[in-house]
Amino acid sequence: MGNECTSQSSAGAELHLLVLWANARFAEKKILAAISGEVEIVCTQEMRFPCEAEQGYRRFYGPSLPDSRHKAVKCGRGPFLLVVVRDHSPEFGPCVIGFMRYEEANLKMLRLKTRCREMAGRHHRVHGTVTSDEFARDVEMLTGHTAAEWNEGVPQGDLAMRLPDTWTAVTPQGPFLAAHIAPGGALEVVQRALFLENKYINDSFETGVLLGAPCIVKRSSKAVWSVGNEYRMAARMYAANPATVPRPLAWAYHCADHSAEVVTARVAGPSLADLLKKGVTDAQADGFAADVRALAEALKKEGILHRDLFEENLLLDADGHLKAIDWQLAIDRHSYREDPWVERHWKFLYVVFGVNRELGMGNWNDFHALGKVLARLPQTAAVRETAAWLAAEAPAMGFSRPPRGLTALRLRLYAVSLRLQILLNISRPEKRARLVRRLRTILASPSDGSREEI
Repeated sequence: MGNECTSQSSAGAELHLLVLWANARFAEKKILAAISGEVEIVCTQEMRFPCEAEQGYRRFYGPSLPDSRHKAVKCGRGPFLLVVVRDHSPEFGPCVIGFMRYEEANLKMLRLKTRCREMAGRHHRVHGTVTSDEFARDVEMLTGHTAAEWNEGVPQGDLAMRLPDTWTAVTPQGPFLAAHIAPGGALEVVQRALFLENKYINDSFETGVLLGAPCIVKRSSKAVWSVGNEYRMAARMYAANPATVPRPLAWAYHCADHSAEVVTARVAGPSLADLLKKGVTDAQADGFAADVRALAEALKKEGILHRDLFEENLLLDADGHLKAIDWQLAIDRHSYREDPWVERHWKFLYVVFGVNRELGMGNWNDFHALGKVLARLPQTAAVRETAAWLAAEAPAMGFSRPPRGLTALRLRLYAVSLRLQILLNISRPEKRARLVRRLRTILASPSDGSREEI
Protein backbone atom coordinates (compact mmCIF):
# COMPACT_ATOMS: atom_id res chain seq x y z
CA MET A 1 0.00 0.00 0.00
CA GLY A 2 1.32 3.46 -0.87
CA ASN A 3 0.87 6.84 0.77
CA GLU A 4 -2.82 7.58 1.35
CA CYS A 5 -3.59 10.66 3.47
CA THR A 6 -6.55 12.80 4.38
CA SER A 7 -6.46 16.17 6.15
CA GLN A 8 -9.22 16.80 8.66
CA SER A 9 -9.13 17.83 12.29
CA SER A 10 -11.61 18.36 15.12
CA ALA A 11 -11.46 19.83 18.60
CA GLY A 12 -10.90 17.27 21.36
CA ALA A 13 -9.69 14.61 18.94
CA GLU A 14 -6.40 12.78 19.53
CA LEU A 15 -3.91 11.43 17.00
CA HIS A 16 -2.36 7.98 17.41
CA LEU A 17 -0.56 5.47 15.24
CA LEU A 18 -0.50 1.75 14.62
CA VAL A 19 2.37 -0.09 12.94
CA LEU A 20 1.67 -3.38 11.20
CA TRP A 21 5.02 -5.14 11.12
CA ALA A 22 5.79 -7.29 8.08
CA ASN A 23 4.38 -10.52 9.53
CA ALA A 24 1.06 -8.80 10.28
CA ARG A 25 0.53 -7.62 6.69
CA PHE A 26 -1.43 -10.77 5.80
CA ALA A 27 -4.26 -9.38 7.97
CA GLU A 28 -3.87 -5.81 6.71
CA LYS A 29 -7.25 -5.46 4.97
CA LYS A 30 -9.06 -7.05 7.88
CA ILE A 31 -7.34 -4.80 10.41
CA LEU A 32 -7.96 -1.61 8.42
CA ALA A 33 -11.62 -2.49 7.98
CA ALA A 34 -11.96 -3.14 11.71
CA ILE A 35 -10.32 0.06 12.89
CA SER A 36 -12.11 2.27 10.35
CA GLY A 37 -15.30 1.69 12.30
CA GLU A 38 -13.72 2.94 15.52
CA VAL A 39 -11.41 5.78 14.48
CA GLU A 40 -10.65 7.92 11.43
CA ILE A 41 -7.76 6.64 9.33
CA VAL A 42 -5.71 9.76 8.57
CA CYS A 43 -2.78 8.22 6.73
CA THR A 44 -1.35 4.88 5.65
CA GLN A 45 2.25 4.57 4.48
CA GLU A 46 4.38 1.54 3.61
CA MET A 47 7.88 1.84 5.02
CA ARG A 48 11.15 -0.03 5.43
CA PHE A 49 13.86 0.22 8.04
CA PRO A 50 16.89 2.12 6.65
CA CYS A 51 19.09 -0.58 8.19
CA GLU A 52 19.01 -4.28 9.10
CA ALA A 53 15.70 -5.26 10.72
CA GLU A 54 17.38 -6.27 13.98
CA GLN A 55 18.95 -2.80 14.27
CA GLY A 56 15.68 -1.20 13.26
CA TYR A 57 13.65 -2.89 15.99
CA ARG A 58 16.35 -2.11 18.54
CA ARG A 59 16.37 1.54 17.48
CA PHE A 60 12.60 1.81 17.57
CA TYR A 61 11.93 0.06 20.88
CA GLY A 62 15.14 1.04 22.64
CA PRO A 63 16.15 -0.70 25.87
CA SER A 64 12.70 -2.19 26.50
CA LEU A 65 13.43 -4.77 23.77
CA PRO A 66 15.68 -7.51 25.21
CA ASP A 67 16.26 -9.49 21.98
CA SER A 68 16.01 -7.71 18.62
CA ARG A 69 16.82 -10.87 16.66
CA HIS A 70 13.85 -12.67 18.19
CA LYS A 71 11.66 -9.66 17.37
CA ALA A 72 12.83 -9.69 13.74
CA VAL A 73 12.06 -13.41 13.38
CA LYS A 74 8.58 -13.13 14.90
CA CYS A 75 7.50 -9.78 13.46
CA GLY A 76 9.30 -9.88 10.11
CA ARG A 77 12.07 -8.12 8.21
CA GLY A 78 10.13 -6.79 5.24
CA PRO A 79 8.12 -3.60 4.60
CA PHE A 80 5.77 -2.53 7.37
CA LEU A 81 2.68 -0.33 7.30
CA LEU A 82 2.33 2.90 9.29
CA VAL A 83 -1.29 3.82 10.04
CA VAL A 84 -1.99 7.22 11.60
CA VAL A 85 -5.49 7.51 13.07
CA ARG A 86 -7.58 10.21 14.73
CA ASP A 87 -9.74 9.28 17.70
CA HIS A 88 -12.65 11.72 17.84
CA SER A 89 -14.00 10.40 21.15
CA PRO A 90 -11.05 9.30 23.29
CA GLU A 91 -11.58 7.53 26.61
CA PHE A 92 -8.94 8.11 29.28
CA GLY A 93 -7.98 6.21 32.39
CA PRO A 94 -5.10 4.52 34.23
CA CYS A 95 -3.73 1.19 33.04
CA VAL A 96 -0.72 -1.11 33.29
CA ILE A 97 0.87 -2.50 30.11
CA GLY A 98 3.76 -4.88 30.71
CA PHE A 99 6.08 -3.11 33.13
CA MET A 100 4.78 0.39 32.35
CA ARG A 101 2.13 2.12 34.42
CA TYR A 102 0.11 4.86 32.71
CA GLU A 103 -1.83 7.35 34.81
CA GLU A 104 -3.84 8.57 31.81
CA ALA A 105 -3.87 6.37 28.72
CA ASN A 106 -6.29 6.28 25.80
CA LEU A 107 -8.26 3.17 26.74
CA LYS A 108 -10.01 3.01 23.36
CA MET A 109 -6.66 2.85 21.57
CA LEU A 110 -5.49 0.20 24.04
CA ARG A 111 -8.52 -1.97 23.21
CA LEU A 112 -8.02 -1.32 19.50
CA LYS A 113 -4.34 -2.29 19.62
CA THR A 114 -5.22 -5.49 21.49
CA ARG A 115 -7.87 -6.35 18.92
CA CYS A 116 -5.44 -5.77 16.03
CA ARG A 117 -2.85 -8.00 17.65
CA GLU A 118 -5.42 -10.76 17.99
CA MET A 119 -6.18 -10.54 14.27
CA ALA A 120 -2.45 -10.58 13.39
CA GLY A 121 -1.61 -13.57 15.58
CA ARG A 122 0.96 -13.81 18.33
CA HIS A 123 4.25 -12.08 19.10
CA HIS A 124 3.03 -8.44 19.22
CA ARG A 125 3.06 -8.09 15.44
CA VAL A 126 1.17 -4.78 15.75
CA HIS A 127 2.59 -1.75 17.57
CA GLY A 128 0.35 1.05 18.79
CA THR A 129 0.46 4.21 20.89
CA VAL A 130 -1.82 4.88 23.86
CA THR A 131 -0.59 8.31 25.02
CA SER A 132 0.13 11.59 23.26
CA ASP A 133 3.78 11.42 24.35
CA GLU A 134 4.18 8.00 22.73
CA PHE A 135 2.61 9.27 19.51
CA ALA A 136 4.87 12.33 19.47
CA ARG A 137 8.01 10.21 19.83
CA ASP A 138 7.04 7.48 17.37
CA VAL A 139 5.59 9.65 14.63
CA GLU A 140 8.59 11.98 14.58
CA MET A 141 10.99 9.06 14.48
CA LEU A 142 9.14 7.37 11.61
CA THR A 143 8.10 10.38 9.53
CA GLY A 144 10.39 13.25 10.49
CA HIS A 145 7.38 15.45 11.26
CA THR A 146 6.47 16.53 14.78
CA ALA A 147 3.16 15.84 16.48
CA ALA A 148 2.38 19.57 16.20
CA GLU A 149 2.83 19.39 12.42
CA TRP A 150 0.52 16.39 12.26
CA ASN A 151 -2.12 18.17 14.35
CA GLU A 152 -1.96 21.19 12.05
CA GLY A 153 -2.53 19.02 8.99
CA VAL A 154 -1.12 15.95 7.28
CA PRO A 155 2.39 16.69 5.93
CA GLN A 156 2.67 16.45 2.17
CA GLY A 157 5.19 14.37 0.26
CA ASP A 158 6.58 10.89 0.59
CA LEU A 159 6.89 10.19 4.31
CA ALA A 160 9.25 7.28 3.70
CA MET A 161 11.85 9.67 2.32
CA ARG A 162 12.15 11.33 5.74
CA LEU A 163 12.80 8.12 7.66
CA PRO A 164 16.62 7.84 7.26
CA ASP A 165 17.19 11.40 8.49
CA THR A 166 15.22 11.01 11.69
CA TRP A 167 16.36 7.47 12.30
CA THR A 168 19.99 8.39 12.91
CA ALA A 169 19.25 10.98 15.60
CA VAL A 170 18.88 10.00 19.23
CA THR A 171 15.30 10.44 20.37
CA PRO A 172 14.96 11.53 24.02
CA GLN A 173 13.65 8.84 26.36
CA GLY A 174 12.47 11.20 29.09
CA PRO A 175 11.33 14.79 29.58
CA PHE A 176 14.56 16.28 28.24
CA LEU A 177 15.02 19.89 27.37
CA ALA A 178 16.34 20.39 23.86
CA ALA A 179 19.64 21.62 25.33
CA HIS A 180 20.16 18.22 26.93
CA ILE A 181 20.95 16.64 23.57
CA ALA A 182 24.26 17.45 21.93
CA PRO A 183 24.54 17.44 18.11
CA GLY A 184 26.18 14.00 18.17
CA GLY A 185 23.26 12.49 20.05
CA ALA A 186 24.95 12.26 23.47
CA LEU A 187 23.82 13.88 26.67
CA GLU A 188 25.28 17.37 26.84
CA VAL A 189 27.05 16.83 30.16
CA VAL A 190 30.28 18.82 30.43
CA GLN A 191 33.28 18.52 32.76
CA ARG A 192 32.88 14.76 32.98
CA ALA A 193 35.20 12.96 35.38
CA LEU A 194 35.23 9.18 35.91
CA PHE A 195 35.18 8.12 39.56
CA LEU A 196 34.03 4.46 39.40
CA GLU A 197 33.81 1.79 36.72
CA ASN A 198 32.86 -1.85 36.15
CA LYS A 199 30.74 -2.21 39.27
CA TYR A 200 28.22 -5.05 39.08
CA ILE A 201 25.97 -4.24 36.13
CA ASN A 202 27.19 -0.71 35.33
CA ASP A 203 30.10 0.32 33.11
CA SER A 204 30.95 3.67 34.67
CA PHE A 205 30.01 6.47 37.04
CA GLU A 206 31.01 10.05 36.29
CA THR A 207 30.60 13.46 37.85
CA GLY A 208 29.72 16.29 35.51
CA VAL A 209 27.69 19.43 34.93
CA LEU A 210 24.36 19.52 33.08
CA LEU A 211 22.94 22.96 32.23
CA GLY A 212 25.12 24.51 34.94
CA ALA A 213 24.10 22.06 37.70
CA PRO A 214 26.41 19.39 39.22
CA CYS A 215 25.28 15.90 38.30
CA ILE A 216 26.12 12.20 38.35
CA VAL A 217 26.08 10.12 35.14
CA LYS A 218 25.59 6.36 35.36
CA ARG A 219 26.15 4.25 32.23
CA SER A 220 25.39 0.59 31.50
CA SER A 221 25.67 -1.58 28.41
CA LYS A 222 24.64 -4.74 30.30
CA ALA A 223 21.35 -4.02 32.07
CA VAL A 224 20.23 -1.28 29.70
CA TRP A 225 16.53 -1.39 30.60
CA SER A 226 17.38 -0.83 34.28
CA VAL A 227 18.90 2.58 33.51
CA GLY A 228 15.57 3.86 32.23
CA ASN A 229 13.93 2.13 35.18
CA GLU A 230 16.10 4.20 37.54
CA TYR A 231 14.90 7.41 35.90
CA ARG A 232 11.23 6.37 36.00
CA MET A 233 11.28 5.17 39.61
CA ALA A 234 13.23 8.17 40.89
CA ALA A 235 10.92 10.52 38.96
CA ARG A 236 7.88 8.99 40.65
CA MET A 237 9.50 9.30 44.06
CA TYR A 238 10.56 12.89 43.33
CA ALA A 239 7.00 13.77 42.36
CA ALA A 240 5.69 12.17 45.57
CA ASN A 241 8.21 14.00 47.79
CA PRO A 242 11.19 15.87 46.29
CA ALA A 243 13.01 15.76 49.64
CA THR A 244 13.44 11.96 49.43
CA VAL A 245 15.58 11.50 46.29
CA PRO A 246 18.07 13.48 44.18
CA ARG A 247 16.31 15.12 41.27
CA PRO A 248 16.34 12.87 38.18
CA LEU A 249 17.43 15.03 35.25
CA ALA A 250 17.50 12.92 32.10
CA TRP A 251 18.24 9.58 30.51
CA ALA A 252 18.96 8.40 26.98
CA TYR A 253 19.40 5.18 25.06
CA HIS A 254 22.25 4.94 22.54
CA CYS A 255 21.47 2.55 19.70
CA ALA A 256 25.01 2.43 18.29
CA ASP A 257 26.47 0.52 21.23
CA HIS A 258 23.24 -0.58 22.97
CA SER A 259 23.95 1.39 26.13
CA ALA A 260 22.07 3.86 28.26
CA GLU A 261 22.89 6.74 30.58
CA VAL A 262 20.91 8.28 33.43
CA VAL A 263 21.72 11.70 34.87
CA THR A 264 20.74 12.78 38.38
CA ALA A 265 21.50 15.83 40.47
CA ARG A 266 24.66 15.44 42.53
CA VAL A 267 24.10 15.14 46.28
CA ALA A 268 26.39 17.45 48.24
CA GLY A 269 27.02 15.57 51.46
CA PRO A 270 28.34 12.24 52.76
CA SER A 271 26.51 8.96 53.18
CA LEU A 272 24.79 8.06 56.44
CA ALA A 273 27.41 5.33 56.87
CA ASP A 274 30.16 7.98 56.93
CA LEU A 275 28.17 10.15 59.32
CA LEU A 276 27.71 7.23 61.72
CA LYS A 277 31.46 6.66 61.80
CA LYS A 278 31.99 10.25 62.95
CA GLY A 279 29.10 10.19 65.40
CA VAL A 280 25.51 11.39 65.10
CA THR A 281 23.98 13.82 67.59
CA ASP A 282 20.49 13.39 69.04
CA ALA A 283 19.28 16.39 67.02
CA GLN A 284 20.64 14.89 63.81
CA ALA A 285 19.06 11.54 64.67
CA ASP A 286 15.65 13.19 65.06
CA GLY A 287 16.01 14.79 61.63
CA PHE A 288 17.11 11.53 60.05
CA ALA A 289 14.14 9.73 61.59
CA ALA A 290 11.82 12.27 59.97
CA ASP A 291 13.59 11.74 56.62
CA VAL A 292 13.24 7.96 56.92
CA ARG A 293 9.53 8.26 57.62
CA ALA A 294 9.04 10.62 54.65
CA LEU A 295 10.87 8.15 52.41
CA ALA A 296 8.80 5.22 53.69
CA GLU A 297 5.54 7.10 53.17
CA ALA A 298 6.52 7.97 49.59
CA LEU A 299 7.43 4.33 48.90
CA LYS A 300 4.06 3.22 50.24
CA LYS A 301 2.18 5.85 48.27
CA GLU A 302 3.88 4.94 44.97
CA GLY A 303 3.91 1.18 45.49
CA ILE A 304 7.67 1.04 44.89
CA LEU A 305 10.27 -1.25 46.46
CA HIS A 306 13.86 -0.02 46.39
CA ARG A 307 15.19 -3.39 47.67
CA ASP A 308 18.62 -2.13 48.73
CA LEU A 309 18.08 0.61 51.32
CA PHE A 310 20.98 0.80 53.72
CA GLU A 311 23.31 3.45 55.10
CA GLU A 312 25.53 3.66 51.98
CA ASN A 313 22.51 4.46 49.79
CA LEU A 314 21.27 7.32 52.00
CA LEU A 315 23.16 10.57 51.33
CA LEU A 316 22.92 13.89 53.17
CA ASP A 317 22.12 16.71 50.74
CA ALA A 318 22.70 20.44 51.05
CA ASP A 319 19.07 20.95 52.11
CA GLY A 320 19.77 18.88 55.25
CA HIS A 321 17.68 15.88 54.19
CA LEU A 322 18.76 12.29 53.62
CA LYS A 323 18.14 11.25 50.03
CA ALA A 324 17.92 7.68 48.75
CA ILE A 325 20.00 6.87 45.67
CA ASP A 326 20.44 3.89 43.32
CA TRP A 327 16.90 3.19 42.09
CA GLN A 328 18.17 1.12 39.16
CA LEU A 329 16.70 -2.21 40.30
CA ALA A 330 13.68 -0.84 42.15
CA ILE A 331 10.39 -2.52 41.26
CA ASP A 332 6.73 -1.64 41.19
CA ARG A 333 4.94 -4.04 43.49
CA HIS A 334 1.81 -3.92 41.29
CA SER A 335 3.56 -4.58 37.94
CA TYR A 336 6.67 -6.57 38.88
CA ARG A 337 9.37 -6.99 36.27
CA GLU A 338 13.12 -7.55 36.42
CA ASP A 339 15.69 -6.25 33.98
CA PRO A 340 16.34 -8.89 31.27
CA TRP A 341 20.04 -8.96 32.25
CA VAL A 342 19.08 -9.73 35.85
CA GLU A 343 16.78 -12.52 34.68
CA ARG A 344 19.64 -14.10 32.76
CA HIS A 345 22.06 -13.67 35.68
CA TRP A 346 19.69 -15.01 38.31
CA LYS A 347 22.33 -15.31 41.05
CA PHE A 348 22.65 -11.53 41.09
CA LEU A 349 19.22 -11.20 42.72
CA TYR A 350 20.24 -13.26 45.71
CA VAL A 351 23.70 -11.77 46.20
CA VAL A 352 23.44 -8.02 45.75
CA PHE A 353 20.48 -7.38 48.05
CA GLY A 354 22.29 -8.38 51.22
CA VAL A 355 20.29 -5.87 53.26
CA ASN A 356 17.30 -8.22 53.03
CA ARG A 357 19.16 -11.50 53.41
CA GLU A 358 17.50 -12.58 56.65
CA LEU A 359 14.10 -12.44 54.96
CA GLY A 360 15.04 -15.31 52.64
CA MET A 361 15.76 -15.62 48.94
CA GLY A 362 13.67 -13.38 46.73
CA ASN A 363 11.94 -11.64 49.65
CA TRP A 364 12.26 -7.87 50.07
CA ASN A 365 10.88 -5.33 52.53
CA ASP A 366 12.04 -1.70 52.50
CA PHE A 367 10.36 -0.96 55.83
CA HIS A 368 12.31 -3.78 57.44
CA ALA A 369 15.54 -2.42 55.91
CA LEU A 370 14.82 1.13 57.11
CA GLY A 371 14.15 -0.22 60.59
CA LYS A 372 17.68 -1.63 60.57
CA VAL A 373 18.98 1.81 59.59
CA LEU A 374 17.20 3.44 62.52
CA ALA A 375 18.62 0.85 64.89
CA ARG A 376 22.09 2.31 64.27
CA LEU A 377 21.06 5.84 65.24
CA PRO A 378 20.98 7.26 68.79
CA GLN A 379 17.72 5.96 70.26
CA THR A 380 15.88 9.22 70.83
CA ALA A 381 12.13 9.36 71.33
CA ALA A 382 11.62 10.38 67.68
CA VAL A 383 13.78 7.52 66.41
CA ARG A 384 11.93 4.97 68.59
CA GLU A 385 8.56 6.32 67.46
CA THR A 386 9.50 6.06 63.79
CA ALA A 387 10.93 2.57 64.29
CA ALA A 388 7.69 1.45 65.93
CA TRP A 389 5.68 2.85 63.02
CA LEU A 390 7.90 1.03 60.51
CA ALA A 391 7.57 -2.23 62.45
CA ALA A 392 3.76 -1.90 62.47
CA GLU A 393 3.62 -1.18 58.73
CA ALA A 394 6.29 -3.70 57.66
CA PRO A 395 4.11 -6.87 57.49
CA ALA A 396 2.00 -5.31 54.72
CA MET A 397 4.98 -3.92 52.81
CA GLY A 398 6.88 -7.11 51.98
CA PHE A 399 7.22 -8.59 48.50
CA SER A 400 8.14 -12.09 47.37
CA ARG A 401 9.54 -12.83 43.94
CA PRO A 402 7.28 -15.24 42.04
CA PRO A 403 8.75 -18.76 42.17
CA ARG A 404 11.04 -19.94 39.39
CA GLY A 405 11.17 -23.65 38.66
CA LEU A 406 14.83 -24.57 39.11
CA THR A 407 16.04 -21.57 41.10
CA ALA A 408 16.23 -23.40 44.45
CA LEU A 409 18.22 -26.28 42.95
CA ARG A 410 20.58 -23.92 41.13
CA LEU A 411 21.21 -21.95 44.30
CA ARG A 412 22.03 -25.12 46.22
CA LEU A 413 24.60 -26.02 43.60
CA TYR A 414 25.94 -22.49 43.81
CA ALA A 415 26.23 -22.94 47.59
CA VAL A 416 28.41 -26.02 47.03
CA SER A 417 30.68 -23.90 44.84
CA LEU A 418 30.87 -21.22 47.53
CA ARG A 419 31.82 -23.77 50.18
CA LEU A 420 34.71 -24.91 47.99
CA GLN A 421 35.84 -21.31 47.45
CA ILE A 422 35.77 -20.71 51.21
CA LEU A 423 38.09 -23.66 51.73
CA LEU A 424 40.45 -22.48 48.99
CA ASN A 425 40.62 -18.97 50.45
CA ILE A 426 41.31 -19.93 54.07
CA SER A 427 44.49 -17.78 54.01
CA ARG A 428 42.60 -14.70 52.70
CA PRO A 429 40.31 -13.66 55.58
CA GLU A 430 38.66 -10.68 53.87
CA LYS A 431 37.64 -12.59 50.75
CA ARG A 432 36.66 -15.59 52.87
CA ALA A 433 34.39 -13.36 54.97
CA ARG A 434 32.67 -12.06 51.82
CA LEU A 435 32.13 -15.60 50.56
CA VAL A 436 30.70 -16.66 53.93
CA ARG A 437 28.23 -13.74 53.88
CA ARG A 438 27.19 -14.68 50.35
CA LEU A 439 26.74 -18.31 51.35
CA ARG A 440 24.49 -17.29 54.24
CA THR A 441 22.35 -15.34 51.81
CA ILE A 442 22.07 -18.30 49.45
CA LEU A 443 21.16 -20.71 52.23
CA ALA A 444 18.22 -18.61 53.45
CA SER A 445 14.93 -20.33 52.67
CA PRO A 446 12.67 -18.59 50.13
CA SER A 447 9.58 -19.62 52.05
CA ASP A 448 10.18 -19.00 55.74
CA GLY A 449 13.59 -17.33 56.03
CA SER A 450 15.13 -20.25 57.93
CA ARG A 451 18.82 -21.11 57.49
CA GLU A 452 21.04 -24.10 57.17
CA GLU A 453 24.08 -24.28 59.38
CA ILE A 454 27.30 -23.55 57.51
